[in-house]
Amino acid sequence: MFLASILLSSILSLSYAEEPGTVIVWHWEDEFSAEERSMVREWLSLVTLSTEKTLGVYPFDLHFFIHRRNGSHEPVPWASTRRHSLQGVDFHIDPSYSLQAFLDDWTAPHEISHLSIPFLGNDQAWFAEGYASFMQYQIMQTLGIFSPSELRAIYAEKIERCRSSYDRDEDFVTVARELRSKNRYPDMYWGGASYFMQIDQVLQDDHGQSLTGLIKEYLLCCRPDDKDLDGLINTWDHLLGDDIFSELLHRYRHAPASTILNDYK
Repeated sequence: MFLASILLSSILSLSYAEEPGTVIVWHWEDEFSAEERSMVREWLSLVTLSTEKTLGVYPFDLHFFIHRRNGSHEPVPWASTRRHSLQGVDFHIDPSYSLQAFLDDWTAPHEISHLSIPFLGNDQAWFAEGYASFMQYQIMQTLGIFSPSELRAIYAEKIERCRSSYDRDEDFVTVARELRSKNRYPDMYWGGASYFMQIDQVLQDDHGQSLTGLIKEYLLCCRPDDKDLDGLINTWDHLLGDDIFSELLHRYRHAPASTILNDYK
């Protein structure tokens, strides 16, 4: 595994040399010392900068709400996005952990990547959570946490872990929603991520670009306009000039779940 410290100095020099394209608005919901605030700012500024390098500059301010959660077993025991009058994330953190421990945690890349697409509604959680689960590791690769080969191994391992949950005759979306209703979130998340793994492979093989490259185009032109999943998919198809997004979505909505994950190699 790469350590984030390998690229930390270069990322830091870039982040302090110029204003980030995405404006961060800080909300300190509990008491934090000056040293703790500095560490949190460094952590989330680095993750935001890596998100920009991976997905593009967000066309709105990002509001980060920082809550204290002492005595936790991990740096970020809880986080969630805000999607109403502003776009942001509530982070519940234990500031006793080191900066490296925060950078090694997937939560911030996951939640911040959520905001690169619109809120699609609870019925489409399989898609939104699959998207963020796929993108969290793309961002962590940019941070220097994982190499490309480690990334491929992680995705393969996640798919194998959830494969048996989709060994069903019902369509994939129905099964994913049932998993969510039973609080089997990892299986729902990573089953959904298979959509983006497959799309990314097709984009690279047939179009010479990556999914993250297309998201950069999307953030430049269209992020504020889409309101639902079908609108988002239509926009992506239009940007690409191909119907691969809608065609694969149709398969997820109608094909037996047992066949879907077999398509991921």
